[in-house]
Amino acid sequence: MIVLALAPLWIAGILGRGAWTPDEPREADIAWRMSLQQDRTLPELAGTPFLEKPPLSYWVAATGIGLFGDSAAAARAANLLYAATVALAVAALALACGTGSGAALLGALVASSALLSFRVSSWLAPDAALLAGNALALLGLWYGYRAPPGRIKAWGYALMHLGAAVGFMAKSAPGWLVPGLALLVLVTWERRFRELARWELYAGFVLQVLLIGPWLWRVALRPDGAEALRTLFWNNIAGRFTHIDAPAALDYTTGHRNRPGKYLIELPVYLLPWTLVAVASLRRAWSRARESTADASPWRLALAASLPLLALLSFAATARDVYAAPALLGFALLAALWCGSLPAAPDRFDRACLTGTRWLIGLMALLLAAALLVLALSGECPAPAGWADAALVLLTTAVLLALAYRAQRRGDAGAGLTLSYGAYLASLCLAAFVAFPVIDRWQDLPAVAQVVRSDTRGAPLALLAPDETTLALIDHGSAQGYAVLEHNDAATAAAWFGQHGPGARLLVLLPGHGTGNLTRYLGRWLTVPAPGDGIAATLVASGAARIVHRYELPQGRRYALLGPPVR
Repeated sequence: MIVLALAPLWIAGILGRGAWTPDEPREADIAWRMSLQQDRTLPELAGTPFLEKPPLSYWVAATGIGLFGDSAAAARAANLLYAATVALAVAALALACGTGSGAALLGALVASSALLSFRVSSWLAPDAALLAGNALALLGLWYGYRAPPGRIKAWGYALMHLGAAVGFMAKSAPGWLVPGLALLVLVTWERRFRELARWELYAGFVLQVLLIGPWLWRVALRPDGAEALRTLFWNNIAGRFTHIDAPAALDYTTGHRNRPGKYLIELPVYLLPWTLVAVASLRRAWSRARESTADASPWRLALAASLPLLALLSFAATARDVYAAPALLGFALLAALWCGSLPAAPDRFDRACLTGTRWLIGLMALLLAAALLVLALSGECPAPAGWADAALVLLTTAVLLALAYRAQRRGDAGAGLTLSYGAYLASLCLAAFVAFPVIDRWQDLPAVAQVVRSDTRGAPLALLAPDETTLALIDHGSAQGYAVLEHNDAATAAAWFGQHGPGARLLVLLPGHGTGNLTRYLGRWLTVPAPGDGIAATLVASGAARIVHRYELPQGRRYALLGPPVR
């Protein structure tokens, strides 16, 4: 039931679209490079070691490319496995905590369909593998923690170590942080400090040594091994919490700056459309977790797996929403426990949250339908398809939400929540059917790369202070050589043109986004200032270069190809 309920969401998000910015073009290039590398110890971006993440997700994505060809869907194929692992592990954890199958199903749906979880599971990035490892680790933690001393406890903790190893090989320290923090908080809360001295807790560490150790050894044997390890495990971990002495390229405190309360402020958005379910679950947990009975332990585990991580992330120097994704596993378990504890007649607050959830899903469907209508009116998609799809989104959502209301009226809150999920699923998948091809056109960077290669065939090409997406754009699938110029100033451009002659070319990213049918349509009511040409305009004005070609995706990236000035 879990796989059938979530399969349409996974197929639409994972297999039904191209590679989108931010990040996915870079990740696709790294996976493509990995599929060609003889030495796969470290991932590479445009032929240079990429030392932000361990290589597990890139190894698996490269395998998908090798099996199914070089495409975004092939690189993301393994995300189906990651997403299924998350859903099934959360459901198994809910069952192990004493809930019924209906509550376990709800936990799996929340863990996989909450807005942030859905984005992570369908995005080409190491976070999907990290989330799968975290889910396995929490499941193993609970099995080990609750089992009596002996073999069963050892096997439970071994599963925790396996999940931690998967998470570590996907995204380094967070693979250990999530289960480790949850265990420490739970042990402290219940004053079971002897648990930390049991041999069963540490026996499974052999698995981590066997899975992580060979890779660390291979990295250490490289000529640049010491520097690579320092970057991987010092700059990328400590450097995200505080400013450390490091080169500018490795100073992570300068980008994605954190701010006080960011994660708590954004948490309601991360949890959509299950935000009010989480509120009701936290309210129930406030009383249940403080009970002195054994039934309080599952509630404490759910809280220990969610809130402490958010609190810790609040102290980091850098912040991105995906960092908080593992905390949603704890909220999913809370939702399952809440659903399993609902009496035949939920109290007034629970009923309000159930009703509010339906309204949230209805509002999201209304927004999706409005977006489809705008796409149709602006000419971004065929008008009949846009109008029909918007009507279908609204009709299907309304029918399913009406059935959910009837289920709640007859006292079946679990069925009501499942039908509400069906409405959410239908609105997302139906909207994606029309919207995703439009977004693919806006994000068609391979088409830009093909035109650039055609315009620079046989000519010396350099990228002027490129970001990672631009590097991936030119590198992915190309045998054409190019240079990278780090400084975007007139002297650098003039030196390049002077060394390589009148046929030399520079590719530079322009600020802002391109115009298209949508911007022209919205321009009737909104005034958007022209983005200008940025550094390209500066180089032209200084006489260091001239613009030879422009490349612009509708609502997407803009580039200029520069040549030497005509003397």
